Amino acid sequence: MTDQSSTPIQVALIGYGTMGRRIDVLSTDYNADVKIRLDDSNNLKGEGFKLDEIKQAEVAIDFSLAEAVKINLPLALKQGLPVVIGTTGWIDDPEDVEELVKKHNGKVLYGSNFSLGVQLFIKLVRRAGELFGDSDLFDSVLHEVHHTRKADAPSGTAETMARQFLDGSQSTKEISYGVPAEGRVESDHFYVTAQRLGSVFGEHQLRINSHFDDIELTHRARSRDAFAAGALKAAHWLVKQDPGFYLLEDVVDQIV
Repeated sequence: MTDQSSTPIQVALIGYGTMGRRIDVLSTDYNADVKIRLDDSNNLKGEGFKLDEIKQAEVAIDFSLAEAVKINLPLALKQGLPVVIGTTGWIDDPEDVEELVKKHNGKVLYGSNFSLGVQLFIKLVRRAGELFGDSDLFDSVLHEVHHTRKADAPSGTAETMARQFLDGSQSTKEISYGVPAEGRVESDHFYVTAQRLGSVFGEHQLRINSHFDDIELTHRARSRDAFAAGALKAAHWLVKQDPGFYLLEDVVDQIV
């Protein structure tokens, strides 16, 4: 999967936790040169965007925190820096983000999960919705498992899968996270459940059931490197695009 373009892409890493470090490690394999690493030590309240090294970057990859994205994104766009964002929970209103990107004539690519395998799996989930979701014969649920250090539940990926399944089925069901503590589940709800266990990288399972069948679609991440590799490939893609606010699920076919 190594990118074969001749000139390394110049990258600014925003957030240097687990994901930021994996992107750094894999950067040379994907023809990228990390020019600066921004974290709490040098980028409190966006201070890092005043550093000389940031001016050498041609794209930023942000795996920081939701509140940090809200500070860093306007600063990056103001400098004309395209941004790949893998942090979840930072979008309050997509229209506001689109307006911000348009104001700066910038480029932003956001994905709740940068595993390209997951993104293609989401397309399978949507197709399953088209085939099964609108039938009274079948009942469907979604379950996800992640490591105990994960801060949010359910995962942003599970939320995306649930929406895609219902969109595919053109269903009017309401998404419910968790199941009732008492009483029965509601037939007009699509249930999404979450579990936190040890060091599981990430598992997502769509289960479709009828009186006669039990159908399962499952994706299991084998390491975080899938997310890092996807982010680096996405960065190569983004710098070549016209200005705009892109969602990974809409453009994954092009990136792969």
